[in-house]
Amino acid sequence: MCSASSSLSNGGTWRAPSFSGLFFDDFACDSVWLREQARLQLPPCPGVTGLLLHGEFRPHPDARRLETAAPVLECRVNHVSVATLADLKPGLFTIAIPLSESSALGGPAVTLHLGGTSLTNLLAWLGRVTGLGPLQPYRRQNKNRQIRIARLTTADGETIFDFAVRLCPYSMAFARRHAQFAFNLVGFLTADLGVGESARCMARAADAAGIATALVPLKLNCKNRLGDQTYAARLQDENPHRVNVIHIDAPASRDIDHHHGKNFRAGKYNIAYWAWELTEFPDAWVPNFAYYDEVWSPSDFARNAIAMKSPLPVLTMPHAIAFPRPTGDARAHFHLPPDKFLFLFIYDLNSYSARKNPQAVLEAFRLASLSADGSANSAALVIKVQNAEDNPSDFAALQAAVRDLPGTILIAGTLRRHEIYELESACDCFVSLHRSEGFGLAVAECMYLGKPVISTDWSATAEFVNARNGCPVRYTLATIEKNHGPYVKGQMWAEPDVAHAAEWMRRLFADRALASGIGAAARATIEEKFSPAAIGARYRRRLESIATF
Repeated sequence: MCSASSSLSNGGTWRAPSFSGLFFDDFACDSVWLREQARLQLPPCPGVTGLLLHGEFRPHPDARRLETAAPVLECRVNHVSVATLADLKPGLFTIAIPLSESSALGGPAVTLHLGGTSLTNLLAWLGRVTGLGPLQPYRRQNKNRQIRIARLTTADGETIFDFAVRLCPYSMAFARRHAQFAFNLVGFLTADLGVGESARCMARAADAAGIATALVPLKLNCKNRLGDQTYAARLQDENPHRVNVIHIDAPASRDIDHHHGKNFRAGKYNIAYWAWELTEFPDAWVPNFAYYDEVWSPSDFARNAIAMKSPLPVLTMPHAIAFPRPTGDARAHFHLPPDKFLFLFIYDLNSYSARKNPQAVLEAFRLASLSADGSANSAALVIKVQNAEDNPSDFAALQAAVRDLPGTILIAGTLRRHEIYELESACDCFVSLHRSEGFGLAVAECMYLGKPVISTDWSATAEFVNARNGCPVRYTLATIEKNHGPYVKGQMWAEPDVAHAAEWMRRLFADRALASGIGAAARATIEEKFSPAAIGARYRRRLESIATF
């Protein structure tokens, strides 16, 4: 005898469609029976106005004396009785179960109660505990087995549970058709930093795919300015949907309950949105998986690193790249020379200079020798940083390094998001000689703007920058020699070939048609692979699958 029950073993954070108290047997392979009580938990099913429970009173050939009469079957929805069947005759029966709109939206629970079996159940129990021979036949509970539950359908006949399908009675087709395309998007939605833009990228993609989102600002402390008002009018504290997607650095996960309360995650399917920039996920961060049911990452590179240590599913959900392309004279706004070929590098000093590797950009530009004469027919390097005040030594080192590069422009401070796009648009080529990236937002943004990008050919950016649409730079892998925040000694990252990067700089400067062609291919790549519609479609497919759990 096999119990037909289902549930998720994830600590109770996700109340999935389930059934319990029903049992398979060999008496009738197309249905199940119940001892005394059974429960069928349905997912939210808006638009479903009624259910039909299909069953049968099938006399058991081994039933004797006290067991031959049909039991009484009572059906309840959310603890309210809707039907009682008594004095059943052999044959099929159907119970019509009305559903209110609120019940359907909340995910109704159908419970079945078997009556008229108290005596035979008692005899079965006595037979089990005493071992008395005359009581042994009652242990099979043949009276109970005569009430067979075959299917639960909607009033329109759509199958929800079919117990003839023993391996999977719950209908995946029903689950997908009634999937809720909605989630709570939680993050630093107003913050001027990468993890904030990550959340805003997700909002764009969800909107493009027609997925409802509750935008919930993360209440944890944020070092960066909370100045982006793109979604300010939509922010709310409540997280009403069944799925939370939380954009957060992994080690900060333990602070969610403290700032949002334990009920924020309880009863939800919780998804972490994590980026990571090296091939090995930190051991110290592994306990943070306990706060979630699933992890999403912006790149295959990050996903592979996280998945190797994850007890949870880890999926790639890239950033959606789309924004109004700037128009007008942005160079004048930033006081940039109007007649020079401008190379641009942007980074946040809080993201660790050792990883972002500005020194390699400076060395490559120096080797390229494109600014030596200072004439109009020359190039200049623009470097934009933020959070200089929090990283004075790194910023001082950067200032010292640019002193011998004529015409180099150093912009410090936090720009509004549209100003970042204007700066990217104002320059001719973006350069990122990073040692590692978990995605590479600025790289993708500049490609979207039709700019050629010179980029280290390793880590996440290598997934979308190639020799057709960009300027990938050769590298060698090197062992990290000392700790840089979470990037610890002994791990590996890339050392880009600065001479190769300098060669790309010279080629793009000398051949503007080449630069234009690469930029056009870059724009096409981002529009095809990372559009909000394309990324939002990934969310929809995953939400469909989550609905079947």
